[in-house]
Amino acid sequence: FEKVINLVITIVLGVTSGVIFSRLAYLIIKKLMGIGSEFKFTLNTSILMLTILFIAGVYAWLYLINAFNIFKSDPIELLHADQKGEKEPKAKWFLALVGLVTLAWGYWIALTIKSPVSAVTNFFIAVLLVIIGTYLIFTAGSIVVLKLLRKNENYYYNVKHFIPVSGMIYRMKQNAVGLASICILSTMVLVTVSTTAGLFFGANDQVQQMFPRDIMINSAEPLTKLKQVAKNYATKEDVKLSDMQYIRTSQSLLFTKKANDFKAADRMNYSVSNVDKAANVVLISLSEYNTLTKDSLSLTKPNEIFMYTTAQNYSEKTMILNGHKYQIKQQVNKLKDTGLLNASPVDSYIVVMKDQKQIEGLLKELYKTKETAAYLAPAYQLNFNIELKDQAKRKAFIRGLSKEFAKTADKQGYSFQDKDSYRASVKRFDGGFFFLGIILGIAFLLATTLIIYYKQVSEGMDDRKRFVILQKVGMDEAEVKRVIHSQIMMVFIFPLAFAMLHVAFAFPLIKKMLVLFGITNWQLFLVVTLVVALIFSILYYVVYQLTARIYYRLVER
Repeated sequence: FEKVINLVITIVLGVTSGVIFSRLAYLIIKKLMGIGSEFKFTLNTSILMLTILFIAGVYAWLYLINAFNIFKSDPIELLHADQKGEKEPKAKWFLALVGLVTLAWGYWIALTIKSPVSAVTNFFIAVLLVIIGTYLIFTAGSIVVLKLLRKNENYYYNVKHFIPVSGMIYRMKQNAVGLASICILSTMVLVTVSTTAGLFFGANDQVQQMFPRDIMINSAEPLTKLKQVAKNYATKEDVKLSDMQYIRTSQSLLFTKKANDFKAADRMNYSVSNVDKAANVVLISLSEYNTLTKDSLSLTKPNEIFMYTTAQNYSEKTMILNGHKYQIKQQVNKLKDTGLLNASPVDSYIVVMKDQKQIEGLLKELYKTKETAAYLAPAYQLNFNIELKDQAKRKAFIRGLSKEFAKTADKQGYSFQDKDSYRASVKRFDGGFFFLGIILGIAFLLATTLIIYYKQVSEGMDDRKRFVILQKVGMDEAEVKRVIHSQIMMVFIFPLAFAMLHVAFAFPLIKKMLVLFGITNWQLFLVVTLVVALIFSILYYVVYQLTARIYYRLVER
């Protein structure tokens, strides 16, 4: 009867509040994703029925478990179960050591990952190791630590520590799994929300990195015709174009690198296992570079080059391209916002060579087969900004310009991309992910809160008699409260501290994974992670205070 009453209340209140909050969730996701009127809110009755059936199935399963437990139990034993003392748990050094090793292994994977691609493939391995390590450390390691504290006489024989430590040794057996679950769920909240929030708030950086200018046109053939078409159409529509760039480079070439030694590779036959050693290289002539950057650099020797790289720690003075050794005269930074290097999961390099003839000679030497002949073709890029603030007019102009290009280009192959469309798609993608992060974060937080609440209630009921006895033998109310506070803090600080530690070690791994989404501003992601951690800590403290009051009321004499 109790289960049936709980089921009815859960379904009525759950479905009612679910329908109400679905409307709110719809409005939130619509705002986050920037979707217009085409996104309609609807309620599917079949989904509601499936939800009700699922909840009823869970309650039926719980009923069967309870019925089985009652069936196999002795009623006399149940009546006297609370009077039966618990045996002191043994210190399981081996399991504690295994937990420490698996946790350290998971941390090591997170810290030593080099490329974003390998970060994705190793992420779940690291997560599994950390979860196993956490449970073993809380179940076995905590008892080991508490027994070591008991051996420390100066610490243990202190009124502040004696009762909490001695009580925790006996109760840690049943507490450990709950505390480990709180730790894992807290870590899930922090990782999920901070990652999705990092994506959402880093969207502008993502767009700017991919599109330094409003329009980007790429082709393997000269774009002089399309350049003139763009100017003519802008004049016709009375729109000003600015910061126009017309660049000729090599295609983005794939190399396998070791220190300063780069060997050409074919993208079609490249193994994922080599991705940590991969590098993208673009070759550009000195004259193109000077025209593009309005600089006046010079190269006097054939083996001299200028270089720009996205790699964080390329300190070599030379660069070897398939056996040809080049002296790096200077690393230049003016190519950063040219759009020549899009966001890439591997390190990228722009190499400035003396002239186009030198580039073509090197390419012919690198790509001699029919399968790799496509790499010999040059890459042309036309970029410019549109001086229009009105969004509707911008969209109309971009659509018209695209149509004009299609009329003129004939059979020429080219790609036409604009920043506005990319920004809208990024907002939809990142907004959707952020919404999922919020929903999952709330779910994990509620699960954490419930575990903490029921933990406090069950422990309060168990501890009531103990504290009544302590007061009878002379411990005053202030001392009881101090002991209770010390005990609760000891229990609930550990999961939060471990969760923060997990996130700190996971940060480098997640940072590399976000590169796949075009987020390279790790400082912004760090700020977002710290803010999320601060907000979660405040919520955790509020939950702790609210549940601690329940515990106080239960044990109060």
